[in-house]
Amino acid sequence: MEEKKYNRNPAPGFGLWDRVKRCSPGVLAAFVAAFVFGYVIHLYAFTNTIPNPDGLSRIYDTQQMTISGRWFLHYASYFHGFVQSPALIGFLSVLFLALAAAVVADLLELRSPAAGALAGTMMVAIPSVAYTFLYMFTASAYMFGILLAVLAVWCCNRSRWGILAGAVLIACAMGIYQAYLPLAAALALCVVIRRCLDPEMSAGDVVRKGVSFLITILLGIALYYLMLKIFLAAKDLSLISYKNINDASAGVGGGLVASLWSAYKDFIFYFTIPGTTSYVTKMLVLLNILLAVLSLVTLLILIRKNRCTGGKLILLLAAFLLMPLAVNCMAVVSKQAPIMRYAFVSVYLLAVMAIALLEQVGEKNVLHAGLRITAAAAVLLIILMSAQTDNLAYTESETAHRSTQRFLTTLVTRVESMPGYENGMEVAIVGTFPEDIYYSKVLAYNEVRHYSSPSSSVLMANKHIYYYLNDWLNVQWKEPSEDTMKAISDSPEFQSMPLYPNDGSVAIIDGRVLVRLSPQYTPKQYYEIEYENRR
Repeated sequence: MEEKKYNRNPAPGFGLWDRVKRCSPGVLAAFVAAFVFGYVIHLYAFTNTIPNPDGLSRIYDTQQMTISGRWFLHYASYFHGFVQSPALIGFLSVLFLALAAAVVADLLELRSPAAGALAGTMMVAIPSVAYTFLYMFTASAYMFGILLAVLAVWCCNRSRWGILAGAVLIACAMGIYQAYLPLAAALALCVVIRRCLDPEMSAGDVVRKGVSFLITILLGIALYYLMLKIFLAAKDLSLISYKNINDASAGVGGGLVASLWSAYKDFIFYFTIPGTTSYVTKMLVLLNILLAVLSLVTLLILIRKNRCTGGKLILLLAAFLLMPLAVNCMAVVSKQAPIMRYAFVSVYLLAVMAIALLEQVGEKNVLHAGLRITAAAAVLLIILMSAQTDNLAYTESETAHRSTQRFLTTLVTRVESMPGYENGMEVAIVGTFPEDIYYSKVLAYNEVRHYSSPSSSVLMANKHIYYYLNDWLNVQWKEPSEDTMKAISDSPEFQSMPLYPNDGSVAIIDGRVLVRLSPQYTPKQYYEIEYENRR
């Protein structure tokens, strides 16, 4: 039976349903799978409020993050308002991801429902999504940023005027979170690879499309920085001195070659070395390697079947060589946290695209069928492992929250039961949560550890204690000033006190309650003070 052809540039129509009917089954399957499985995998996060260190102070927050370079985040957060509301944020987030999945399926011409469903499910299952949902207060805005990055590539791919629209969308995506620039760059390379494997495309066609993508990305970056300068000047602000945000060139200070090698090395290690990132296990590495081998064999078959030779073959190899840098270009500037690694999903999308292209070859071949089935099975297992990682992250973070709640509830009870305590007294809690005492015996925290959330402690700094007391336990003890905390920490009376929870670690001295959690107070870093004064 002759395969049904789908017009890549269908004529415009009237009405949403008419447009939906013109979509290929792969596009529709990508949307449905992403929406359904997005809810199934992440439902726990949408039905619970799980605070992490940043989220403690974000019960209500206007998302004014211009000092972090995220000048568009405030506006993208209007979808759910500025209150941390998991159910609404979850719905919007899944909707944006599902729309992004549909656009990706159209970009990569995933026509079959199976390929579209695999791509859509992978886009919502990859652990970077779960780590984003641990920052629930900003998750829907971030997922909107993903949608904008995907749409930028789609617009550029549609027409020459799409370059301008794509540049604006990239600037806005970066204005939400800079880590979505790599997603746009990686998807652009995926489209270039797809065109190299299209027998109807010449090398010149591929070059022209690649140049248009490059222009779009460069214009988008330039527009992002222009808008950032305008916002900083209008608000009389400067970029925060955190993770090299205020100096984009800091990451290449040790030499461009070394920085580029670092990005490539991190990319390779992510897929091949267990423990490189907290959730990368031996089993996941084996599946990654298996999928890479299967994709390589599939690619060689497609190169031969689709007559990808000469200039197109050189362009194909160049695109693959540039892919690690595109996916991981943020590593040139700073160390990658899991929440910043969403662009890594592009590698799995390439594998899905290869499966779909092999199916479109149309040969009834045992080798082809075996490659497709085995590769699809590997992708499904990676999705399953990702879903397990996602829910492990939620479980650990919820456990950390419960441990924190128990600890601070006990501390409040102890303070309020002190002889001589009166309501309204200043309470100076000096130090951080003693993780080595309270968390070392919780087995789950030995399974997944990373410098970013999920963390083994919600209270990573002294200020987080007061955030939790004020906004989560409704205990309105005000945090003393920085100078007061330093003076208390240096005082002989405080230094003579034992560490909490020992007898004498809570005392009333000169009309003030002192609680000694650590040997001394750790002053706030300058970026923390900048952050508290953000607007």
